[in-house]
Amino acid sequence: MGLFYPFLKYKNVKLIGVEAGGLGPKSGKHAIRFAGKKEGGKLGVVEGYKSYFLQNQDGQIAETHSISAGLDYAGIGPQLAYLHDIRKIEFTYALDKEVLEAIQTLARTEGIFPAMESAHAVVEAMKLAPKLPKDKIIVVNVSGRGDKDIFIFAEAIRDKGWYEFLEDKVKEYKKK
Repeated sequence: MGLFYPFLKYKNVKLIGVEAGGLGPKSGKHAIRFAGKKEGGKLGVVEGYKSYFLQNQDGQIAETHSISAGLDYAGIGPQLAYLHDIRKIEFTYALDKEVLEAIQTLARTEGIFPAMESAHAVVEAMKLAPKLPKDKIIVVNVSGRGDKDIFIFAEAIRDKGWYEFLEDKVKEYKKK
C-alpha cells in the first residue's frame, strides 16, 4: 500500500500504480496484471491469498519478466487488487527501456538514482506532467535506492557517457 494509504481518503486525488511492462504486453515478457486487458491477470489463490495473477491456460502461474527484480512477480497484493476493483487506483505500465531512460534523466537532472521499482513511477510522472496544468501536484514514491541496481542498469544501457558520468560522481564524492 505504501504511499497510497495516506491519500485513500481524498476523492480528488488520482492514484496511479505502475506495473512492470517488461518488453511489452504482446511480448509475453512482462508482469502486467491490470493494464494489459485480456492478456492480464486472472483471479486465483497463491500462497494463501486471493488476488489477480498472470496465469497460463492451465491456471498455473505464468512466467514474467521485468528489468526490476522487485516487480518481476505474477501477482499483486490483495489490497491493491481491491482498490483496482473499486476503481480507486488506476494501473498503467512502464517498459524496461522507459525505466532505463527515467533513471538516467532523474540522475542527471536531480542527482537522484532511484531503484528500478521506483523508476517505473517516474516514467509515468514524466508522461503525465506535460499534460497537466502547472498548478497540479504529482507525488512520486521514490522508495528505494538505485545503488543496488547500478550494475544491472550499467549492463543494460552499455553507454560510455553513463560510465563517465558515474566516474565523475565518484571523483566528486572522494574529494569531499
